[in-house]
Amino acid sequence: MIAKRHRPLVAGLAASLVGALALLAFGETALERQREFFFDALTQAVPVAQADGIVVVDIDRKAFQSAPDRSWTREETAALIDRLAAARPAAIAFDFVFSTDCTAEEPANAALAAAIGRVPTVLGFLIGDDADAAPRPVPALALQRPLVAPDLWFIDGTETSCAFLQDRAVSAAAAFLVGDEDAVVRRVQAYAIVGNAAYPALGVEAARLAAGTRTPVLGGDPAWVRHDTRILRLDEDGSLRFVASGAEAIAARTVSAADVAQGHVPAERLAGKVVLIGSSLPNLGGLRASASMPLEPSVQIHADVANAILTGYIPMRDPALLPVETGFAFLGGAAAALAASRSRPLLSALAGLLLVGAVFAAALLLYVRTGLLADAIGVSLVVALAALVTGLLQYAHVRRAEATARLRFSQYLPQSVVARYIDNPELARVAGEERQVTALFTDIEGFSALAQKIGPHDLVKLLDIYFSEVNALVASHGGMVDKVVGDAVHALFNAPDDLDRHVDKALACAEEIRALTEEMRRRSAFLEKDFGRTRIGIETGMAVLGEVGAGGKLDYTAHGDAVNLAARLQDANKFLGTQICVGPRAAGETSRPLRAIGRHEIRGFGTMDLFTLD
Repeated sequence: MIAKRHRPLVAGLAASLVGALALLAFGETALERQREFFFDALTQAVPVAQADGIVVVDIDRKAFQSAPDRSWTREETAALIDRLAAARPAAIAFDFVFSTDCTAEEPANAALAAAIGRVPTVLGFLIGDDADAAPRPVPALALQRPLVAPDLWFIDGTETSCAFLQDRAVSAAAAFLVGDEDAVVRRVQAYAIVGNAAYPALGVEAARLAAGTRTPVLGGDPAWVRHDTRILRLDEDGSLRFVASGAEAIAARTVSAADVAQGHVPAERLAGKVVLIGSSLPNLGGLRASASMPLEPSVQIHADVANAILTGYIPMRDPALLPVETGFAFLGGAAAALAASRSRPLLSALAGLLLVGAVFAAALLLYVRTGLLADAIGVSLVVALAALVTGLLQYAHVRRAEATARLRFSQYLPQSVVARYIDNPELARVAGEERQVTALFTDIEGFSALAQKIGPHDLVKLLDIYFSEVNALVASHGGMVDKVVGDAVHALFNAPDDLDRHVDKALACAEEIRALTEEMRRRSAFLEKDFGRTRIGIETGMAVLGEVGAGGKLDYTAHGDAVNLAARLQDANKFLGTQICVGPRAAGETSRPLRAIGRHEIRGFGTMDLFTLD
């Protein structure tokens, strides 16, 4: 059997183990959205370098306003390309699909086709309904076996630019973006497979051209992409994660198409770089949610992908991290359970918060050093679960112990005193207070002979019953059991709190004790041991009440003549032949009828009138 005091810790360890196993089995799916929100925050919190090889030309509101009739047409696009070509960029990549109005002889189309032929141009394509028209030109790609292409790479149909425009381009690339379940774009499919041809994502192709990489190599299970000697890290589903740039980084790499067309952008700003052309206007349908902003132009997302590849800082969720996270979750939960079982509630809560903070700090450090994305959310939930289970059970254990303490001590002290010590343990000791108290002392007749006649084990069993019931009677009448000495109970009334008619209540208690103990003597366990009568002495008077003692032992008691006299009156029952002896002052203050038993000398107190209860 597990000791009760260890049960909260054991339960916390069990919760930690169960939580860790649940994280291993279901964490990747059950906590996916929460984990992705954390990854968003993580990637946004850590600044990343910005590659110099990418420039974004934005056909923005300024460009529209500067165009004839405030309408940006293919003629303006052709003129823009001519301006860019004059600056000798490495390539141009379009986030637009020129899929309508495909009459090659029209002047605007002819001008656009001629402009595309003057500079290496990549045309993007989208997922569409046309299953027969494969995008072209198909970019060069080498395959290395084994190769297992992810299912997400395969698409059934496309929407491409006009054929006469594709004939002038150097390659085609996938410009479509697929968001997660919450519609946020956090990754792109590295390749799209249409028929038997594989096309890189627009950002992937832009990065290859900017770096001057030769024919890329595709291989592996799970799939990977190699640009010369560099291997691009992909997620299990073939996606490539990226860090979404903030407004400042976007502004630094972006120029307006109007400024390019008007010759306001220096040629050296564009020379040798890959220029991505797109739009930030909502009417062109290129705004998507990303980790950095609710509406980011899709061309900027492609630029983010290219930047991740060029800088080599590609965030990655490695499946190999999951068992490691499971182990850390269990260890963290075990540490939280240990802290919760050994510390005060405030300290255990602080320890739990520190552990959760350490989990997030470790995830941040791992990401900064390696780009790996660790699931701090799942690990923290396991730590919190273990701390919560342990804390709740520890609280329940403490409450049960407190209830037991209140019950036990209430047999000896008034409820107010018990509450004072349990609810306010930091309060200072109670100083001496002078007040009137009524003292009630009991004694068992013939106890010394009884103790010699029966064994200690049997004697203790009888006394346990005796004191339990007698002390409960004292408490029920508002009295306080000051102490139990041997076979005697020393009780006080009107202490430490005020008690109305305390003399009457002490006498009523004495009467019930007499009846109870006489009934107790007739019980078989007491009868066969010849258990003696209980003698009782009662007196009232002024006494000093409070805590006395030093060091590790304190005694909450009363000192005064009335207390000492009550003890003598209890003893006087021996020669008086009575069972209850009441002193003169108590007799004078009670409203109960008493029977006088004459004047008698009490050692140390002289001669006085004594009384008893009939």
